[in-house]
Amino acid sequence: MAVARSRTPSPGWALVAATVAVSFSAILIKAAGDDAATIVWLRMGMATVLLAPWVIRDARRKVLPHGASQYGLVVVSGVFLAGHFLLWTESLKYTSVAASVLLVSLHPIIVTPLGKRLLGERVSRQMLAGVGLAVVGTIVTCAGDFRIDSTAFGGDLLAIAGGLCLAGYLLIGRSVRANLGVAGYSAIVYAVVCVIAALTAVTAGVAHLPSPKVALACLGLAVICTIGGHTVYNWALRHVPVLLVSVSFLGEPPLAAVLALLILGAIPSLATVIGGVLILAGLALALVEPGTRSRRPADIAIAQ
Repeated sequence: MAVARSRTPSPGWALVAATVAVSFSAILIKAAGDDAATIVWLRMGMATVLLAPWVIRDARRKVLPHGASQYGLVVVSGVFLAGHFLLWTESLKYTSVAASVLLVSLHPIIVTPLGKRLLGERVSRQMLAGVGLAVVGTIVTCAGDFRIDSTAFGGDLLAIAGGLCLAGYLLIGRSVRANLGVAGYSAIVYAVVCVIAALTAVTAGVAHLPSPKVALACLGLAVICTIGGHTVYNWALRHVPVLLVSVSFLGEPPLAAVLALLILGAIPSLATVIGGVLILAGLALALVEPGTRSRRPADIAIAQ
């Protein structure tokens, strides 16, 4: 038992690594320069294919979904993730970036009560303080560019819906990952997202064969942001409370700003700097809390 525990990576460091990985999303999406549906289906399709060897391993270990109810939950999880990507991206057409980012980032507030009610997870005062500080940092980051006008309401609703979808995706992932391998679970979810995004592209009349430039950028999104980011988040869902994974997503905007500065030379605003410091401080407060590792028996097994 002790040997198995020592081979399990630290969930805290895994969340840090995943947050850094997803922070490359904005830069790679900008490099792709294609419509959102095309980027999503290509990125997720590539990630599904790349995970195939580990899916075969999960099949041999008999940790793939089984039964209609379990498959149904995993498919619904994929629908939620697709909704998060597509609804949030669509919201940017109607409302400001600041309003969209703020509203889609409110999922920890949704996850907190539902995690307790549906999963029986208790949240300490220190973790709540960290979440609160991160949310305040998000508000500070967005405050300087927050605008309200008559056309923004629909976009705001889309952003809220995107946040609700992410909350649903994380809650389902936390509930089913105890018995499923991370590769098998993630690959099915990504395949569902790929199909929904492809159908969206066809319905919207934007379906086309991506250029090599777009394909290369989407390969980067698949490897770095999807497998290195979202799949690691899915791994962490087996080991830590869902709220901790949810709040980790809030680290993406400030880290993306740092990467944009280093790679693109984009100088962040003062509000972005101050808000980013608050967000990262809140994440640190939540991540360093002793006992954040799940107490489920799965935590002392070899990581899957």
